Amino acid sequence: MAYAATGLARIGFNVDILELLPGNLSQVKGLSLYLKNFARPDELILTVSAASATEAGEAVTSLALSLAAHPELVGNVIQETPWEKDPSGLSEMAAYLLVNSPPAKVRGIIEGLSPRRAPTTARVSLDEIASTPSVRDMLLLGVDPYRIVPEVSAGDLPQGTEGGGFSSPDGTFRVIYITSAVPLGNYRETAAWLEKIRSVCSGTQIGNGVKIAFTGEPAFMAEISTSMQRDMIFSAIGTLLFIALLFWGRYRRLAPLVWLVLLLQLVFLLSLATAGFLLHRLTAVGAGFASVMIGLSVDYGFFIHQKSLRHTGGVTELRRDCFRNIFWTSGTTAAAFFALNLSSFPGLSQFGNMVGIGVCIGVIVMLGIFAPLSLRFRGTTSPVIPRDQGELPPSFLRAGEAVVLAAVLLLLSTLAVKGFPRCDFSPSTLRSDNSPSQRALDELSARLGGGEGGGEPLHLIVTGANSGEVLERLRKLQTRLAEAELRGELHGSFIPLLFWPDPIHQAENLRALKNMLPELPRLRETLLANGFDDKAFSLTKAVFERIDAWRPVEPPLLRDNPSARWIMERMVRPTGSPLLALGFAQPVRGHELELARILAAPGVYPVNWETLGSELGQTLPREILLVSLGLVAGILSILAVGLRSFRAIILFVFTTALFLASLAGAMSLLGMTWGFFNLAAIVLLLGTGTDYSILLLLTLRRNGGDIPAARRELGTVILLCAASAAAGFGSLAWAANPGLASLGKTCALGLVIDAFISFFLLPLGWKLFFGSPLKNRVP
Repeated sequence: MAYAATGLARIGFNVDILELLPGNLSQVKGLSLYLKNFARPDELILTVSAASATEAGEAVTSLALSLAAHPELVGNVIQETPWEKDPSGLSEMAAYLLVNSPPAKVRGIIEGLSPRRAPTTARVSLDEIASTPSVRDMLLLGVDPYRIVPEVSAGDLPQGTEGGGFSSPDGTFRVIYITSAVPLGNYRETAAWLEKIRSVCSGTQIGNGVKIAFTGEPAFMAEISTSMQRDMIFSAIGTLLFIALLFWGRYRRLAPLVWLVLLLQLVFLLSLATAGFLLHRLTAVGAGFASVMIGLSVDYGFFIHQKSLRHTGGVTELRRDCFRNIFWTSGTTAAAFFALNLSSFPGLSQFGNMVGIGVCIGVIVMLGIFAPLSLRFRGTTSPVIPRDQGELPPSFLRAGEAVVLAAVLLLLSTLAVKGFPRCDFSPSTLRSDNSPSQRALDELSARLGGGEGGGEPLHLIVTGANSGEVLERLRKLQTRLAEAELRGELHGSFIPLLFWPDPIHQAENLRALKNMLPELPRLRETLLANGFDDKAFSLTKAVFERIDAWRPVEPPLLRDNPSARWIMERMVRPTGSPLLALGFAQPVRGHELELARILAAPGVYPVNWETLGSELGQTLPREILLVSLGLVAGILSILAVGLRSFRAIILFVFTTALFLASLAGAMSLLGMTWGFFNLAAIVLLLGTGTDYSILLLLTLRRNGGDIPAARRELGTVILLCAASAAAGFGSLAWAANPGLASLGKTCALGLVIDAFISFFLLPLGWKLFFGSPLKNRVP
């Protein structure tokens, strides 16, 4: 127990789906940079929707006040853009953007402030305040009537993203950003924090027609981790119960059943503990395959118990007798899972290591502990089963052969007519079918996003070795975006070019703007004379005073201003490592992949889940093919030693090919598709499903080709093993993640098909290859 406790304590669970994918893919690199640097793990997004703007506004105010009253939970609540809440607090940011703007634009602003032009500028702004339908523009012109703040800070930030957007145009949809008071260390802390936030919100008085939802990194992390944990628990419990029912239905023996269930739990704990020592960090997906380990490990328990019922010797002889068969089957199964290390997909490698470790530990536990227990309970519960007990009637076998042959012909015909199952590498296969967080994010994007005809937004991640390189890449990217918009491939875009420091612009603009401080009294009087008050002049005054404090020889620095920091953190990382800038593009629907290809360049990553799916669709099939070929080579090498018969190996290859073709036909018939996860089922079935044909071939080789004897010996074992393994994988069919669910369904279906083909049709192939039973001769 100390070993298990120590190993389990070393495991750190990770729910990041990108940890399952190869880090060398450009989409994975870009999304990883985005999630680690711009998608804040401690910031929750709360959406509020109501029938009217008044209801939504009142609900947002009530929720914000309730949340702010819990400083032990909430560090900050932001319900409106910083320039709406405190325009003067934006002065440092406005000064920075003005100094960082193209010099020609700054010269135009200075000209608009001249004694000749300033009155006209003020009157035009006043007219626009009276006529504009935009509340945002009205507020900003009210504090910036001279229009000295570059337009990007006046609300052109991309809507529907973490970077901006607090209200829909009609005001019926609002957004609140909530940060945790303390860092959220792991998914358990995140889930607990989110539950407390939900409790605060549910206790707040809001209108009956107001709907709230949660999204953002904390919501996704809590949702994924809790659903994975639930899936793991229920699938493991469900598999154990099914195994118990199978064992009881066949043997009616309580004592060995209880011990088998306990030992399966021991296998699970030891496997996780060993993974803790060897792997150190598991993804939630890797830990979620407890049911698979249980379903595979019990195969050896069934085989040992069935052997013990007819065994007349001691435990050493039983272990030796069982080991000869278990060695080959467990060897190919473990080889299948460990072969996943040949893949560049960390998720597949970790899954393979996890289950491969479980298979090896399962063999040790079943041979070491369950074998002597089976002999002991056999002697105290009932006599040894006679050899003819359980033999299937010849009529049943003939009917089974006919039915399975007809079913295989039907599946092969379906495959010939409908073709192979189609591949689906869309983002939906990576996301939960019933995810409240995803629905909330989709609504946020729809209400604050690109509008009609917009595809999934592209995050534009720009990085470089130094600041100048990032700046140059941003300029080139802006040019490519403008060209795409002219071609009609783009609804709109945003590049934080003004936010990235440009030393050349800054030096020239600082010299030009230094002369504006003496002009402030005149500019104030002009505003007052044209209907404005002193509040309208406060931002202009603060901006020029800030600029006067900067020196041309020193780059302007953004101090610890909350408004500036809130904005900048969502778009640029001009210091530290890596240097990063974040832009957005809203493609026209249907142009997402083409636009991503056009915009991609060294250090520029146009990424979203759609483009990730496309890249994986090009990479994963090739990976699976290479891994499968390596696995087949390993299995055939093992069988060459175990069978020592070329014809038997050919029969094994033919049986395996027939079962894989039948599986493809069944998937086409049922409308199933290949995706990220269940494509790996090919590798898993090559290792697990082929156990049945290997067991039969080994038995037929040993008994000289006596088919009835082989079926009598292995019929129950194959039935129980196939059912338990199918239950282990099939329990994943109800997983929240559709990818895991598809993997479970595909593997369960493949195991059932392989068991029937091996048991009913492989013996017919043996007859065809070897003729009549080869009495007293080993082929």
